[in-house]
Amino acid sequence: MFSMSTATCRRRCRRLLAGACLLVVMDVSADTLVQSCFGCHGPDGVSSAPHMPSIAGLNFRYFYATMQAFRKDLRGATIMNRIAKGYKSGQLQRMALYFGNQTWTGQQGDIDRAVAERGRVLHEEYCEKCHKQAGRFQDKETPPLAGQSIGYLLYQMTDYRTASGGMRQPPLMQERLEKLSDRDLHSLASFYASELAAPPQTTESGRTKPQQ
Repeated sequence: MFSMSTATCRRRCRRLLAGACLLVVMDVSADTLVQSCFGCHGPDGVSSAPHMPSIAGLNFRYFYATMQAFRKDLRGATIMNRIAKGYKSGQLQRMALYFGNQTWTGQQGDIDRAVAERGRVLHEEYCEKCHKQAGRFQDKETPPLAGQSIGYLLYQMTDYRTASGGMRQPPLMQERLEKLSDRDLHSLASFYASELAAPPQTTESGRTKPQQ
């Protein structure tokens, strides 16, 4: 083993202590920031409301891009655009990291299994190419669908079908949604809402994300 002088040891200890204090401050700050989300999106970002999405476990790049879209009025919203304007980009990044470091949880409501089965067939025909693993896959451009509430999913798909949400969708998604009826969209929403019990997700790097 090697030895170091007392002065050197003290300097290194001070640097380590300063770094630990910074991490604590960052954690407290992030916690303070994200707590403002809990009133609508549920404790720790896990929603139990029928028309409110869960955000805990969202890919951090997707979360950040979505919040910036709200902030710049590039995505339609009732209130989120006004809320997003109250945060700086650095704050949105810390919020994105906070929620992105959680395990995707979603919610499981009462599902009509016959309707969900019809939705499964529609998913395999129209949606599986992008929303892989029965809607469980997510990356920086694709949010997880499995485990979101029926009401929220139905609202979003209806909005995207008519291109009224203000946020540009991939041409293929727009084309597929235009072919689906309201009944079809309800079936798809029921299917995704029933898919919460799921195998591990695929992360952005292509690795398997272990369930916790």
